[in-house]
Amino acid sequence: MKLVPFRVGGYYFKKMISLYCRLFNLDPVGMEEQFKRHSTYPFFEGYLAIVDGEVAGYIYGYSSRKGQYYHDLLARHLHAERIWMKNCMELVELGVDPAYRGRGIAKQLVEHLLQNRREERVLLTTRKDNHGAIAFYHSRGFQTIREGFFPNVPHEYIIMGKQL
Repeated sequence: MKLVPFRVGGYYFKKMISLYCRLFNLDPVGMEEQFKRHSTYPFFEGYLAIVDGEVAGYIYGYSSRKGQYYHDLLARHLHAERIWMKNCMELVELGVDPAYRGRGIAKQLVEHLLQNRREERVLLTTRKDNHGAIAFYHSRGFQTIREGFFPNVPHEYIIMGKQL
């Protein structure tokens, strides 16, 4: 496996979009625009895990800033824990193709993304019923900060964070 930087329009970009849409049963057109927009955010950084020429996994995040859609949603929900919103990054997306799970790819992606960040902390959200993701993030040193987060969807999410 090799890790390559996430590049909008790069060789693996469409393959990453395809994997993402397969994992979440989404339309690629809307997601491509979202990824392009996110890539313009401050200190955007992402990586793709490549195995045998295929995208086996992906990760990306960026500095969380006032005025960004998700930052503002998180800030409203974390009003009692404001410290988490100061000098933080958002780990926005992490996914591994089911055919490649169990090989440590997610662990390597997270470690690689977080190793040289300038922020003091990292935040992420995951569905409350995604017990595998929650256990994974806890094993990587994340803690559950808040439950009961509904980011304009009918499913409950939890907010997790980690000091960097």
